[in-house]
Amino acid sequence: MVLVSGLLIGLLGSLHCIGMCGPIATVVQGHGQTLSPLIYNMGRVMAYLILGLVFGLIGEGIALFGIQQTLSVFMGITVIVFALYPRFQGRLVNTPWHRMVISPLRKLLTGVLKKGGTLRFLFIGFLNGLLPCGLVYLAIASGLALVDLKQAVILMMGFGLGTLPMMLGIGWGAMQLKGKFSKAFRLIIPGFAVITGVFLVVRGLALDIPYLSPVASFVGLGNGVVTCH
Repeated sequence: MVLVSGLLIGLLGSLHCIGMCGPIATVVQGHGQTLSPLIYNMGRVMAYLILGLVFGLIGEGIALFGIQQTLSVFMGITVIVFALYPRFQGRLVNTPWHRMVISPLRKLLTGVLKKGGTLRFLFIGFLNGLLPCGLVYLAIASGLALVDLKQAVILMMGFGLGTLPMMLGIGWGAMQLKGKFSKAFRLIIPGFAVITGVFLVVRGLALDIPYLSPVASFVGLGNGVVTCH
C-alpha cells in the first residue's frame, strides 16, 4: 500500500518533474550517451531513498514521544495550505535557511555539469534530487507522517520509480506531452496534494478505520514501542 502510494505521487506528479528537472535531464540526454539518462535517474532515486531514510528516522523519533497523530494532522494541513496557496512555497524558498542550503547545491551541480565522465550523471541526478521541489516536499511530508523508517524509505522509493517513465521520456515526446496537458497539469498536482493532505489529516484523527485511520496504542516510552491496530 505504501509503495503504491509513492508510485501514484510520482506518476501523477511527473509532469511537474518535466518543468523542474526537464532542463537538466535534457542536457544529460544531449551528451548522446545511451546510459546517461538511466544513470542520471538512478542518482535521483538514490537521493529520494536517502531523504526517506532521514525523515523516516525523524518520524520514528517523534513516535517515541507519542505525537505521531498530531504530526500527521499537522503535515496534512500544511500540504493542503501549500497546495491551495502556492505563494507560501515561494516564501519558503526565499527563507535564509533554505537559501543557505540550496545555493551551494546549485553551484555544485553547475560545476559537475562541466566535468567529464559517465559517473558524473549519477552525481548530477543525486544533487538534482536534493533541490527544492514541491512534489518532493509532498512525498517527504507523507513519509514523515508514517513515523516508520522502513515505510518512509519504501514510499520514497515508490515516488522515485513513479517519476521514471516521464523523466526517461524527456526527449522522446514528454516535453510535447507537457505542452498539450499544461492546464490539466496545473490542476492535477494541487488536487492530488489536497487529497493526500486530507488523507494525512484523517489518518492522524485515529477514527478507528482499518488501514485508513487506525487507532495508535502506546506501550510506553521506556520500551519505545508504538503500534497501530
